[in-house]
Amino acid sequence: RTSPRTRTSSHKEGRRGRDMAAAVDAQSNRATLPSKPKQVLLTNDDGPESPFFYPFAEGLRNTLDWNTYVCIPDSNWSYVSKSLKPPKTKFQVQRKAQDEARVPISPASCVNLGLYQLCRDCDLVISGPNIGHNLGRAAILSSGTVGAALEGCIHGKKAIAISFPFKGYNSWTNEDIDAAVKVALDVTQKLWNDWNEGQHPPGSVFYNVNVPLWSCKEGEVERLETEIDQTVGYTSLYKIEKDSNEVSWSPTGERVFDMPNAIEGGDVAAVRDGHVSITKLAPTFQSMKNA
Repeated sequence: RTSPRTRTSSHKEGRRGRDMAAAVDAQSNRATLPSKPKQVLLTNDDGPESPFFYPFAEGLRNTLDWNTYVCIPDSNWSYVSKSLKPPKTKFQVQRKAQDEARVPISPASCVNLGLYQLCRDCDLVISGPNIGHNLGRAAILSSGTVGAALEGCIHGKKAIAISFPFKGYNSWTNEDIDAAVKVALDVTQKLWNDWNEGQHPPGSVFYNVNVPLWSCKEGEVERLETEIDQTVGYTSLYKIEKDSNEVSWSPTGERVFDMPNAIEGGDVAAVRDGHVSITKLAPTFQSMKNA
């Protein structure tokens, strides 16, 4: 017959064993949960008037529960690539909130200011969503959105550029924006969770993502890993008035993703067909010395 003392000891050991097993399970579950960035630095090249920027910023904070610091130009800086043009004079940081700053400098400069002065714990830089596409070599090399992500990458951070192509300016609806933001958030989270730091350490690659506004609310949109289409791009960007000789900004030509010669497997063809394009980029110009 077991003594009361033995029964009590066995009961305690059993409970202790169950507690240890539960602790191990909890630790295992925590280990398999998707990680979160310590802090996201978010910028754009369209400035605070972008209809896409704040819905996406709110999604990062509220849907993904990511700590996000905003540092954006106080006006439009499209087509400036990775310009770091110094300001002519000193300027004040406009602090719109504890976690938001607006400044009169380029998108790449916003990233540099953010990384070294405003949010030094940042381990992920996101630029965008851009108003319109960043597809094909010419657009990517010219883009302030991509340039800002590149600035984050060369300073050793994981970085993602996001753009929302459209088929007519201001043709989108609130439902289009909401659907595109949802897809962009999902792609962003997956890129973060699946980032193979052994194969691609932070600073060695960054991503260019294009989410077509017109196809996201139709259901599950396919995501394709793509290459840069080297064959298509913009043509004339300016117009000279005959009478006044004044020059105005006047991009001409058909939409890049409507061009019939887009290469299959490229970023342009993917968006043309209504898919999300995800392009992995290296932060370098390749030497052609031995070519």
